[in-house]
Amino acid sequence: MFKKALLLTLLACHLNACALCALYTPSATVNIHLDGTPTHLDSITFQWTFTQDFIKVLLERYDSNKNQKLDKNELERIKIILENYIHKHRYLTQIEYLNATASMQEQTTQLPLHVSEKNLFLEGETLLFTFKASLHQPLSPNDEITFVIEDKEGYFNFLIHDITHGIEKPFAMEYNLYNHVAFLKITDTLVPQHTLDANHVAHEPRSTPPAMQQPTNSTPSWLQTHLTQMQERIQETMKSLKEQATLGAYALFLGSSFLYGLLHAAGPGHGKALVSSYLFASSHRYPKAITMSALIGLVHTFSAFILTLIIYALFDLFFNAFFTNVTYYATKLSALMIIGIAGYLAWKKLSALKHTPKIVSFSAHPFACHCAGCSQKSQSTDWGVVLSAGIVPCPGTITIFIFALSTGAYLLGFLAALSMSLGMSFMIALASLSTLFAKNRFKTHNTKMIFYSESLSLIIMLSLGIVLLFL
Repeated sequence: MFKKALLLTLLACHLNACALCALYTPSATVNIHLDGTPTHLDSITFQWTFTQDFIKVLLERYDSNKNQKLDKNELERIKIILENYIHKHRYLTQIEYLNATASMQEQTTQLPLHVSEKNLFLEGETLLFTFKASLHQPLSPNDEITFVIEDKEGYFNFLIHDITHGIEKPFAMEYNLYNHVAFLKITDTLVPQHTLDANHVAHEPRSTPPAMQQPTNSTPSWLQTHLTQMQERIQETMKSLKEQATLGAYALFLGSSFLYGLLHAAGPGHGKALVSSYLFASSHRYPKAITMSALIGLVHTFSAFILTLIIYALFDLFFNAFFTNVTYYATKLSALMIIGIAGYLAWKKLSALKHTPKIVSFSAHPFACHCAGCSQKSQSTDWGVVLSAGIVPCPGTITIFIFALSTGAYLLGFLAALSMSLGMSFMIALASLSTLFAKNRFKTHNTKMIFYSESLSLIIMLSLGIVLLFL
């Protein structure tokens, strides 16, 4: 009961996150339509057109009857979640009106959004969301209107496609579009409606939405493409296994999951630099490197799987929003653990250096060495590194787990987690063993050289923790 109360408390504190897109950043083109009279602007209608990729994500998550389309009740559920987020952020829309004849202090005003007639619907295979903002704004020649449609939380990407109006003559306008920003000017003479590009070159209004620019990702594009393809392959194999389980299908499924974990760990992060720095500073042997790599892969994958299972069962509607905040706090906890371990190892080394006995040692490690391998507390620091590297749930693997849980394939989800963890462990082990091989290859008995090289590794560990903490 206490755990449920704690989870509910955490959830209530973070409902500002978008539950539809915490695991995926949807893109939408926006059409703006003005209505009123030549002297007054009465309403503005906004239409968001979502990409097909977002529809696929929604189908995987909200297609409860598995008919491969979003029915009326499913769309209503999505609409509630969407409105719950955008209503708290002024529908992600800012409208500023610049009065050309007013004084400098009163020139620019932000128009209020009194939203009505909200609707989410499918038009063919296209998902649209429309809402109307009612207002009564006087219009004058040379006045300007600025539209900024932006999600500062980063859950949505927008591109304004076109601005139209249903106002009678002599009203006329011209406008300039720049990604999610639009500048509209009411002309003082009757001119044909047209648009201007960034260089103010007139051209015809765009008849088809432009291609959306994909959000940037720290993972190399070729690797991200392969990971996305492998996600789709794993999901397709899950479907075929539910319909007809064969030995070949299981082999393909487990092999794809292993390869996904391997490629996934090859990208930035996943503890490779952290473990390598720790092993270099603490002088562990090859078996310890393999053991720690295996544990990191298991903790990283199964922490995400278990978290998905628990939160999915408790909070079906707001699952994605809760997961996003868990990931954030897990990252900060991981950073603090890394900083703490690096600080502890540095303190032990400095303490050992101050009290170095002036005798001849025949030990494999010099007296100045107070590494985790020579320390009585080596197990605690080893586990600290394992947890700090693996505790952060990974959105890439979560996507597959969500699909498995939403289709009721719990066993397949568990097997996928196991295979992924083996693939990730293999890649992390390669990085760890390479570090130990390089250290042993250039091994020296110079105490100062050992101290400085291991200190550099601790500095790298500390830097990783600080970057994660303030990222």
